[in-house]
Amino acid sequence: MLDGTEVAGYWKEGSYMSKEVPEDLATAKTEEITTAMVDELAVKNALDIKIWAVIIGVADYSHMPALKYTDDDAYRVYAFLKSPDGGALKDDQIRILIDENATKEKITTAMNDVFGKAGPNDLIMMYYSGHGLKGSFLPIDFDGFNNKLQHDEVNEILKRSKAKYKVCIADACHSGSLLAMKSGVVDNLLSKYYTTLAQAEPGTALIMSSKSDETSLESSGLRQGVFSHFLIRGMKGEADANKNQIVDIAELYNYIAENVRSYTGFRQSPVIKGDYDGTMTVGVVRE
Repeated sequence: MLDGTEVAGYWKEGSYMSKEVPEDLATAKTEEITTAMVDELAVKNALDIKIWAVIIGVADYSHMPALKYTDDDAYRVYAFLKSPDGGALKDDQIRILIDENATKEKITTAMNDVFGKAGPNDLIMMYYSGHGLKGSFLPIDFDGFNNKLQHDEVNEILKRSKAKYKVCIADACHSGSLLAMKSGVVDNLLSKYYTTLAQAEPGTALIMSSKSDETSLESSGLRQGVFSHFLIRGMKGEADANKNQIVDIAELYNYIAENVRSYTGFRQSPVIKGDYDGTMTVGVVRE
């Protein structure tokens, strides 16, 4: 004070307000601290997350009709996951198997190896593009009878992984039968990508290109499989329905399902199932 008396309390713009901090300011300050703590926790959780992926594309079959675009589709998914929009995966976190490298043994070995490295906060992702029969995918060494990759084998490998989040995406005829397996696995991308992923609940999402009695179609006009075409476009941002620069699993499926059905005249209907959290992040959009 002017007479030399010392006064402690809350001051605003040079004027003495009160001895105690006003209640409205105290409340605001508490909310600010709480928000900061939540944000810090989310960032910490995000730093603990890694994404592990196995990408498979088979086109050049010997005992089945050759496919035109399944190998290219796999390369496109791989490129997306290596980009910042898809999580910027390091080389040791992603494996790609194309044509002669996509034997049954190499596929199962890669899945066990890569997914076995995942920790309890991580996400694992399998993408398969190629021929399928009811209950199975067909690796390059399928000879008409032997070397089918059974859907229940895939489910068992996913189930054994410690990962918190599990995504299986298959662009194959009869891939929908994977959803009927009862293995138990169904029970249960940079700063923005991992932070939003860290806020999702644990779970497994299985996205299949078609119902179990349908054929997954390729398009010469798109020069891609129809499903994979819209999958990649959706993950890159077109599926961001609420325009928050984040593509979550629910938005992605809704985008794929609507566009694939429309493009194919309802001859192909993607399906999704699992105990997944719809807010699970699968891509971020560059501003």
